[in-house]
Amino acid sequence: MAYNNFTYVILDKSEIVGGDGRALIDFSQLLNRDEAMLRYSLDDSKGLVKYDGEQPSFLNSKTTYTHQEILTEMAKSDWTEEEE
Repeated sequence: MAYNNFTYVILDKSEIVGGDGRALIDFSQLLNRDEAMLRYSLDDSKGLVKYDGEQPSFLNSKTTYTHQEILTEMAKSDWTEEEE
């Protein structure tokens, strides 16, 4: 599987799971098949989803990232603890 062909989107956690714990997005259209497969920001406020091919309609108007771009985002302090 070529990771560099995937498209990535960062969502607020409130866009992923409702207060009742139910998914608000269609995981069947994503490579992350459920909430447990998502990477979350250190403060647990954002989650990373990925898909291959056509963009799912529920992600319309969201910022998309290439593999290289998401690596840059994931290296930021919101996602990665600084080493001492």
